[in-house]
Amino acid sequence: MTALSAPAETSIGTEADYYRAQQRIVRAAVDQAQTAWRQLDPRTPSVSWVEEVRPQVVTAVEQAQQESAALAPLYLAGTLLAAGAVSAPLALLAASAFVGLAANGLVLSALMDFAFGYYRRARAADVPETDARALGLAKLLTYVATETNDTARLAVHVGSVVEPEIAGYERVVTLPACGRCILLSGRLYRYSTGFLRHPRCDCSMRPVTSEQWREGGNSRSPRALFDGMTRAQQDKAFGKGEAAAIRAGADIGRVVNARRAGQVYVAGGYEFTREAITSRGIGWQLGGLAKRGGRYRRSQVSRPTAAQLVNAAGADQQELIRQLRRFGYLRDLRQ
Repeated sequence: MTALSAPAETSIGTEADYYRAQQRIVRAAVDQAQTAWRQLDPRTPSVSWVEEVRPQVVTAVEQAQQESAALAPLYLAGTLLAAGAVSAPLALLAASAFVGLAANGLVLSALMDFAFGYYRRARAADVPETDARALGLAKLLTYVATETNDTARLAVHVGSVVEPEIAGYERVVTLPACGRCILLSGRLYRYSTGFLRHPRCDCSMRPVTSEQWREGGNSRSPRALFDGMTRAQQDKAFGKGEAAAIRAGADIGRVVNARRAGQVYVAGGYEFTREAITSRGIGWQLGGLAKRGGRYRRSQVSRPTAAQLVNAAGADQQELIRQLRRFGYLRDLRQ
C-alpha cells in the first residue's frame, strides 16, 4: 500500500469540497475492488479469493482509509476558517491509526470474507455462476464503500475532539439519500455522540463551533431537502404513498418514523403502524387509551400508515388532509 502524508487536495473549505474529495476516494476503492473480483476463478474460487482477490481488495480499502483519514485535518481546518475560527488542535491526527480495521473491529480480510461467503453459499445452492458472482460483488462493494466512509467520519470525529473550538457536528445529507437520512439532515450533535448510519450511507458531518452551536440554526432542514427534490426522487426516497402524504403537508418525521422496523403490520388488507400510539405519543389524539401491559396507556384505535391514508383518500385532497390530521401525521402549528 502506498501511504500518503496528505491527499492531493490542499483546500477543503466547505462540506461540498470535502464530500467530492471523499467520494473520489470511495470511487477509486470500489473500482479497484470490482477489478479484483473479476479475477475470481470459478474453478478454484477459494484459492483465487485468498491468494489473488482478497489481498487486492484489502489493499484498496487500506489505501482509501489512509487517504480518508489524512483528509480530515484539512477539512476541519477549512471549516473552522470559514466560521471565523482558528484551527489549533491539541494533537495531530495519525492517519495510519485508522487503517486495517473495520468499524465493527474486524480485520478487513475477515470482513471481506463475508462477501465471498455469499458467493460460495449461492453456488452451493446451485445459483448460476453469473448471479452468484453478482451477489458476492454487491456485498463486497457495500463493505468497501461503507468502511471507507466510516473511516472518514471516524477521522473527522476524532479530529473534532482535539479541536477546542469545535462543540459538535451537524449531519450533512447529500442527495440522493434515503428517507431516514433526510429526516436527520441538519441535526446538531455533541462531538461525543456517535454517528448513525446504514450500509453505503455517505452522509458526512460538518464540525460546528461553540458559537454556531449556541445559535443552533441550520440551512439543511429535512423539509428544505424534500422540497428541493423532484417528485421521482421523493417517491424513491420515501415511497410513493409516504411522499404523497408529505407533499400534502404531513410531518416528515412522523411519516418516516411510522415505518420503523417492527412497527408496521397488515390487518384486513390494510396497513397500520404501532408507532407513537401511547399516551406519550399521539395516543391521546387517537383516543381509546387503555392500560394493557407495558408502561404506558396505548390507544386501541388502529393507526393507518400515511401511505394507507393516501391510498384510501384517492384524489380527494381535502379528505386526505383531514385523515392525516386525524391520525397524527399533520403537526399542529402550536406544537
